Amino acid sequence: MDITGRTFLTRAQLAAAGVGDQEIRTARGRGSLVRVGRGVYSDAAAYADTSERGRHLLAVRGVVAARTNAVVSHTSAAILHDLRMWNPDLSRVHLSIDAARGGRRTARVHTHTNRLTGCLTQVRGLTATTVAKTAVDLARELPFEAGVCVVDSALAVASRADVDAALDACTGMSGCSAARRIVAFADGRSESIGESRTRVYLQRYGFPPFELQVTLRHGAFVCRPDFLLDGVIVEFDGRMKYTSEQVLFEEKKRHDELMSLGWTVARLTWADLASDAGAVKVRRAMALAKGRPPPLTHRVP
Repeated sequence: MDITGRTFLTRAQLAAAGVGDQEIRTARGRGSLVRVGRGVYSDAAAYADTSERGRHLLAVRGVVAARTNAVVSHTSAAILHDLRMWNPDLSRVHLSIDAARGGRRTARVHTHTNRLTGCLTQVRGLTATTVAKTAVDLARELPFEAGVCVVDSALAVASRADVDAALDACTGMSGCSAARRIVAFADGRSESIGESRTRVYLQRYGFPPFELQVTLRHGAFVCRPDFLLDGVIVEFDGRMKYTSEQVLFEEKKRHDELMSLGWTVARLTWADLASDAGAVKVRRAMALAKGRPPPLTHRVP
């Protein structure tokens, strides 16, 4: 068996390929093999090309391979489910046990006490908490903004009823009240971390609720802005740079079309969300829109 390019290799697989313990130690010393868990290794070149999320998944598989009945949960389960998270801490693998006590945290693994009855699923060959349970567990522990990001993502693939049921099941557990506030605010129509954070930002600065993802039409022109309030469109632009002149041209064309139809547009960036600059932009746009005739578009049902 050729191990070049393989990102997950057990000691047994290496032995079958003629690579014994001494060779493993030598390869690790030379930097051609990386240990990703107890008795689990990765080709160093392949590992270097793996994303941060991909490396965390390798760490999860490495930990689970050495344990029986392991349940992947919290941040690690969110990675398995491809949920969006804002600035997640991927330094530890997260597991859960169905018990009131016995949790443990080491440098590599955080084992949580949890309630797991009826909320387990199989993901990529691993046993993990469901999307709804994963989101609620994280909402119990994360700050409000980060919690909203992951619950928004969960609601795009899980039903509100499933998330509410997972929330009810956590009654009496630490952080459940905070999770209820996050779930109540969350909205599965948010399509990115930037949009989720923008909603939290607008609430923090006291703006009235914005409508999300409303489809507007005028003749052949159709668009679906991120947020809508009367004559103001708020868009989150998270691109550090546009990928091509054509993309930039199309974006400017869309912006000019909206303006010509009577909309006032406020575009927020990552930097705007880090200060009051975004709030200033939105307030300025609302002031400009006040008293103007209604925009020449109608909503698409």
